[in-house]
Amino acid sequence: MTNEEIEENDIPNVSDAGGPAPIDDAIEGIVDELAEEHVAEAESAQEHVEDQEEEIVEELTVEQQLAQARDNNMRLLAEIDNLRKRSQREMQQQLKYAALPVISEMLSVIDDLHRTLVASQSGGDVHAFTGGVEIVVQSFTAVLEKYQCRAIQAEAGIAFDVELHEAISMQPSDQFDVNVILAVVQQGYQMHDRVIRPSQVVVSSGPVADDAASSE
Repeated sequence: MTNEEIEENDIPNVSDAGGPAPIDDAIEGIVDELAEEHVAEAESAQEHVEDQEEEIVEELTVEQQLAQARDNNMRLLAEIDNLRKRSQREMQQQLKYAALPVISEMLSVIDDLHRTLVASQSGGDVHAFTGGVEIVVQSFTAVLEKYQCRAIQAEAGIAFDVELHEAISMQPSDQFDVNVILAVVQQGYQMHDRVIRPSQVVVSSGPVADDAASSE
């Protein structure tokens, strides 16, 4: 009998013993554990994938909202720019024709002036011509006052006001005190509270000093 035959006879046959096979049970246990681990890993991987999908969906939603917000902002900026350009065009037109109402009113004054000139050339009376000029001046003044443009008060005897008057010279006067208007050289005008042109006036420097009194 060889050694191999002796070893085969000495090793008991598990299946012949009629009991459970310990090796098979161990293998099945290992297989079950591996299967459970694979199942757990698969479930974990599935949850991770679902979480990533939710994050991707949320990121896409935020990006879409940002894109929509940018689009709305661009539209709003375009509308504002169009409104600004339209306002500028309207303002330029208003400035271009701002004097139109005044010019329309002045046309009637020019008509009166032409009629006065025609009357003077036809050899009319000097008094009639003077009366015509006065009518033109009154018409012109009425147009100015309609647009809140009025003459600055400036006449002999009133106090000189540096805000309203321009002193072109000073002369001594026994009648008026210092800084009192003696004469008006050119009439000034103001619109509302703004001076368009100050009145040019001659201002008193006070009475002439007595040489004898000054020498004493």
